[in-house]
Amino acid sequence: MGSRKENHRFLEQGNQLSFPEARFGLTKKENVAPSPIKETKSESRSQQQVLNMLSALQQNFTSLLNVVTNRLSYDKTKEMAFDRLYKEMEELKQDQELQQLRPLYIDLILLIDRMNNIYNDQLDVGGQNPELIDILQTLSHEVLEILYRRGVELIVAPSNKFDPKIQQVVEVIPTNNPAEDNMVVHMIRHGFRYGDVVLRPEEVVIKKYNP
Repeated sequence: MGSRKENHRFLEQGNQLSFPEARFGLTKKENVAPSPIKETKSESRSQQQVLNMLSALQQNFTSLLNVVTNRLSYDKTKEMAFDRLYKEMEELKQDQELQQLRPLYIDLILLIDRMNNIYNDQLDVGGQNPELIDILQTLSHEVLEILYRRGVELIVAPSNKFDPKIQQVVEVIPTNNPAEDNMVVHMIRHGFRYGDVVLRPEEVVIKKYNP
C-alpha cells in the first residue's frame, strides 16, 4: 500500500514516466518526407510507359499506312487490269465484227465506185440527165453515211507525198524534177479504212523521178 501511494504522489507532482522505448525496439512516429530517389524511379517508370505507348501507336500507324498503301496499289493495279481487259475485249469485238461484216463493207464500197463511175460518165457527156446525177449523188452520200456509222471511213492522205501504207500506185508519170519524186498527182479511187485496218488502199497516180 505504501508503495502505491508513493506512485500516485509522484504522478500528481507532474512527473512523467520514462518508457524504455529504445530498449524494446519501439520508435516514435514522425512525419518523414518522401524519398527523392523513390520519386525519381516513379517518374522514370511513367516516362517509360509513355514511350512504350507512343512506340506502340507508331507501329500501329505504320501498319495502317502499309495497309492503305497496299490497298491503293491493289486498286490501281485492278483498275489497270480492268482497263486492259476492256480494251482487249473491244479489240476482239471489233475484229470479229470486221471479219463478219467485211464482205458487206467491200460490196458497199464497190457500189459507191459504180455510182461514181456513172456520175463521171454523165458529166463527160455534158450532164444530159441532171435528175440522174442528183440521185447518184444522194445515194452515194447515203451509203457513205451508212459506212461511217459502222466505223468505215474514207482514207484522207496527210500530204501529197505517196504513202505506201494507205495508197496503191496504179500509174506512174516520169519527171526530171527530183522535188516531184513520189508526188501524188491524181486519185483514181477512194480508199477506205476500218479503224487502223485498211479495207482498200487509195489508188493514185504518182510522178517518179528519172535522171
